[in-house]
Amino acid sequence: DTSILPGSSLYSEIEALLYREAELMESHSFDAWLGLWHPDGLSWVPSNGEDIDPRESVSIIYERYPQIEDRIFRLKDKRMHSQSPKSRLIRIVSNITASASGPADILAFSTFILGEVRGAEQQSLFGRAAHRLRREADGLRILGKKVYLIANDSPMRNVTFLL
Repeated sequence: DTSILPGSSLYSEIEALLYREAELMESHSFDAWLGLWHPDGLSWVPSNGEDIDPRESVSIIYERYPQIEDRIFRLKDKRMHSQSPKSRLIRIVSNITASASGPADILAFSTFILGEVRGAEQQSLFGRAAHRLRREADGLRILGKKVYLIANDSPMRNVTFLL
């Protein structure tokens, strides 16, 4: 794998994609967020560890693109009581590193802090994300995303927003 250095045009493109994704998730711009994904995409949030086998262990989220589309459909439904009132979200994305194993296959890592306020309740989530990106004719698309929440072995509220 070849490191992608900060300051390069490819690094800037990756950084812009990760910041754009965070902005879309925060603003509940579900269709635009889904547009960042490759149709073969996989979203994974492991539970009780970082390097577990999702075929043998419970995950907080393990969804291929059709299930991601279903999640978006449900999140947009006005009758979704788990998001009433709607979460107010803010996240800080930092410590971005990236490498490429070919011209179209990129792996980007970042850390994040996510704050959620819904009603009178507030929570903070801390984690690390790994994005597998694929170069398409119209730009980079998310082919895979693994979100490791550092407290994924502790009780937490239902995740009714995008990670």
